[in-house]
Amino acid sequence: MYRLLIADDEALEREGLEWMISRSMPGVFEVIHAENGRTAIQRAEQHRPDIVLMDIKMPGIEGLEALRRIKEIHPRMKLVLVTAYDYFSYAKQALEIGVRDYMLKPAKREQIIGLLTSLVQELKEEHVRREEELKTTEKLARLEPLAESELAMHLMRERTSETGESDLLELLDLPADPSGYALVLSFEEEEPHRVSGGPGLWGSGGENGDTASRKHMYDAVKSWCRTRYTCVVSPLVGRHLAVFVIRPGETEESGGTGRSSHSEPRSASAEEGARVDGETAAAAEPAAAAGKLHGYVSGRLGRRVTVGAGRAHHGLTGLRRSYAEACAAAINADESAFVRVYDGEPPGDGPPVLAGNAAAGHGIPGELELAAQRLLSEREERTTSVLKEAKDWIDGHFVEEITLEQAAERVHLSPHYFSKMFKRHVGATFIDYVTRLRIERAKELMKNEELSLKEVCFEVGYKDPNYFSRVFRKVTGVSPTEYRGR
Repeated sequence: MYRLLIADDEALEREGLEWMISRSMPGVFEVIHAENGRTAIQRAEQHRPDIVLMDIKMPGIEGLEALRRIKEIHPRMKLVLVTAYDYFSYAKQALEIGVRDYMLKPAKREQIIGLLTSLVQELKEEHVRREEELKTTEKLARLEPLAESELAMHLMRERTSETGESDLLELLDLPADPSGYALVLSFEEEEPHRVSGGPGLWGSGGENGDTASRKHMYDAVKSWCRTRYTCVVSPLVGRHLAVFVIRPGETEESGGTGRSSHSEPRSASAEEGARVDGETAAAAEPAAAAGKLHGYVSGRLGRRVTVGAGRAHHGLTGLRRSYAEACAAAINADESAFVRVYDGEPPGDGPPVLAGNAAAGHGIPGELELAAQRLLSEREERTTSVLKEAKDWIDGHFVEEITLEQAAERVHLSPHYFSKMFKRHVGATFIDYVTRLRIERAKELMKNEELSLKEVCFEVGYKDPNYFSRVFRKVTGVSPTEYRGR
């Protein structure tokens, strides 16, 4: 039932309208009366009506002013101006306020009922849209952690999987060609020092305590980073956590200085000075961020941690490079220094640690690779859940004219990514899967001798019996007639 506010200083007008509306649209409206503009504003605030019929001329606060104030209270209300005067004199003000329509007194029943019916239909459609928006928001909230983990794993493992990185960046509302740097947190394996006797990083209450402690620490770090940076936070892999801080697009050559590539030529010494300045600038921001993050984790969370920072680079390749630098910095930090920025010459032998060589003897424990594999398995499970939702929808609608794009949209994936993942998990393309469902349904229907083959064709979603016969033969090896005659 919808709420309808009728505001008119004449009681007979209000009662007449209510009687007419209740007779023509029974059970549709709960009617609220207001005899002047002030009362109309109060009733609107109290009852939040869906539709307001407002007489323009009323004692005290006039109709247009009352509508303006009501619109401020509830922007979605449908406002209708009722007037015995020339509406066009008030048209500009009414449009500015957001008046949906108007009625000239005396209005005919057909006009009133037609207008209210139209407004009710609008309200229904808006309700459906809001419900869809809520569902979309819920699905995106479920998909975003999956996409964030996927993108982080791409950057950490130096590979491109079937998932399009551009799709992940778009889903996470990140620049298509991001610039930034990586921070790597390496937590102490031993039980760390504690604040107020709190639990260690890995907990002290068995497996459940371990999981709860890790989750609390992870959520706290992720929340802290997100309130300060645009970033991608990896899952907690073993004792390691990566944070990719995304900055506005800058070329690596500019070093964040904003210098145009069309600037005047410079001398060799000037170029060398600019290179050094650029490298310094590329390391300054990561250094500051690493210091703040270390201060938060060690001071506020009471966790003993080393933070390595890579230099700022451009593009996804640059972010991967920054991650390798951050790993090298974290691993090679002195025992007395818990924050280190990669400077191009890490202590010890060997090149900067690469993410793909996690277990290859560069200082990152072998548990990192094992944990990464576990994360990939968890990611597969989440992907399977999303695809199951799509598959369930296809199973319920395959006799209709459905498309791959519609199925992808249901679970908010790009058609390209959905197509690849669907084939990988289901073992068939979208078209082949739908075809298989239709043919299996056709076989079942053919058992009913009362149905003609033409009717079977239409029942399973085909429009052309000849095409249906060709598809059936291709799948089963025999024609529909031969199959039924067996």
